[in-house]
Amino acid sequence: MKKIAYVLIFALLVPYLFVTQPTVASAKATYRGAYSNLVDAKSRKEVKKALLDAGLSEKNVNAWLSDVKDYNKTIKNTGLVKKGFKKLSTKNPQYDENKIMELWNKKYPDFIGYNCRITAFDLMKDKISVKADAKVNASNLFMDQDALKNAPEKKFTKKQTATFEKLFSTVNTEYTTDVDTHVKKMQKSLKAKGVTISKKTKASLITVVFHSSFGENENELFIGHAGVLMPTKDKKLLFVEKLSFSLPYHVLKFDNRKQLKNYLMGMYDISWGQEEAKPFIMENTKTAL
Repeated sequence: MKKIAYVLIFALLVPYLFVTQPTVASAKATYRGAYSNLVDAKSRKEVKKALLDAGLSEKNVNAWLSDVKDYNKTIKNTGLVKKGFKKLSTKNPQYDENKIMELWNKKYPDFIGYNCRITAFDLMKDKISVKADAKVNASNLFMDQDALKNAPEKKFTKKQTATFEKLFSTVNTEYTTDVDTHVKKMQKSLKAKGVTISKKTKASLITVVFHSSFGENENELFIGHAGVLMPTKDKKLLFVEKLSFSLPYHVLKFDNRKQLKNYLMGMYDISWGQEEAKPFIMENTKTAL
């Protein structure tokens, strides 16, 4: 039943990912950031340098770029930014998912692609540690597991897969819409699992945490979106994400964390008239933004 419920949640969420965003109150504050799909070599070179400067493994970065190039080629750059970065408008980027999936399935009929969690973890997998005996509740990761199982090449080692599932496990919580209560539950869980991020990198793991309620007696927190944030030498921020299994890779450029927060909450702070709490954002193991 839980798997069915998560599929329904995913199905409900996707149509809202690309809705019109609220108009910014001040005309002087309309800049929301810019995004790239890394179609051109120049943008890939720029982002690769930022990732390496942030202390991430060149092996991991090259593997990620290979995934990006394969994805873009497979979908024939459908709806992608062909060169450099494009400013975000009041609408989030929109893609022809039906056409993209048709092209993807021609090449990969059994592989659904990588998603945000797999992508973020793949870039930072050697910077993230979790206790060996940490508890696992991977009921929300069945699609991730399917992707890893049917991927054209083995993405993670057995140990890395275990770390991935521990990190992104669901967390039991209370039946309340009070965000602070859920934040404390998530922080307590991360501490108990011994989740640590190496100080040898300037990159951060950004996660968007959702509250899922199946009634008064069954409430969980799950990481519905993840990405990697890093500073640049010109004091900007780059945020790397994969929108979904089928939708494109993004690298977004922001002036500050406030713009990142506005982007993420604009994407995922969706009210369905239910009794779930608002989503919240974490940077590594702390609430942020």
